[in-house]
Amino acid sequence: MDMDLTPAQRALQAEVRAFAETVVAASANQRSDDAVWGTDLWRALGERRWPGVVIPTEYGGMGGGALEHAIIVEEISRVDASLGAALNLLQQTVMAVLSFATDAQRRHYLPLLASGASYSITGITELESGSKMTDMRSTARQEGNGWVLNGTKTEVHIPQHVQICLVFAKTPGGVSAFLVDTATPGLPRGHGAGIVGLRGLPMASVAFEECRLPADSLLGHEGGAYDVFFKSFDLTRIGNAAKCTGIGAGALDRAIAYARTRRVGENVVTDFQGIRWQIAELDARLEAGRLLTYRAAQEYTAVGRSTLNSARAKLIASSAAMDATTTALQITGNHGCFTEQPFARFMMDAKLSQITGGTVEILKNSIARELLGKPTNPTP
Repeated sequence: MDMDLTPAQRALQAEVRAFAETVVAASANQRSDDAVWGTDLWRALGERRWPGVVIPTEYGGMGGGALEHAIIVEEISRVDASLGAALNLLQQTVMAVLSFATDAQRRHYLPLLASGASYSITGITELESGSKMTDMRSTARQEGNGWVLNGTKTEVHIPQHVQICLVFAKTPGGVSAFLVDTATPGLPRGHGAGIVGLRGLPMASVAFEECRLPADSLLGHEGGAYDVFFKSFDLTRIGNAAKCTGIGAGALDRAIAYARTRRVGENVVTDFQGIRWQIAELDARLEAGRLLTYRAAQEYTAVGRSTLNSARAKLIASSAAMDATTTALQITGNHGCFTEQPFARFMMDAKLSQITGGTVEILKNSIARELLGKPTNPTP
């Protein structure tokens, strides 16, 4: 397996890194502090077609694959993991529309998403149910030629210019997936909710109240929610791993840059062996996470799934990111403890990234299941 990036991929990596450092980084702390969505910044990404990295060129996208997606998410997350998370989460709707929507829906929505003119939200989690879809209470019933949706979704990311929602709800035939235009009556914006990390991607709850949907809002077939969900599952897990690598690398790079200038007696901080060993180990772990992410991306492009390797990548990358961000804060000492510095933001983004997109525990279960099969007598 060739793990080297092509010249085109390296050029993309350099372009995204330069944009992140010169444009995104300047407002990252402020947007995180204020918990606001950068509409103009998102549209600037759209001008470069990065939100549409896997959208075919006929719909205005880049026509790239999972590896290009990982490259973009990692480089953006080096300075702003909220924006990296937004790029990754969008692919849930992108893949759903590409794979299950009508031709008219693809022609209408995909160019809006690729260009940054609009965003999309995903409604799965509810107050009393998490990732287990069968526990959800949201329902959709057939009425006339369409559907009527009711229920409340929590932990939904709501930027100001959302136009569509990918919503999962119980129907008589099982859990189903729906594509809901935000102009539909019965869809209020919801109530904001504070969160400790990834604050630049605001979160809210959304209540659907007798929300009437056309027949073609059902994606795939009734009861086909898992088909829709798993179409993007491994791709977004690859993106989550890339985001974690970006967080860890960004924090460590900034800590090293400061430590090289900080004198302690006759030495700078990076002269001390204890510091050098910590940096060396973290660099190796982050590179391992990056290479696992690339491997998962190549596998996803080749066969459309990467269950084991994407779980491995996210497990290694998220753990390395958490350790890298706490070490970065320790290395910078008092300097890194102030809110005008990015280190606390990096650390909280890393911690949240160990929970969202697959907790560390779920990842370990996924890997064990792939290697050992299901347990014969599973514990609660």
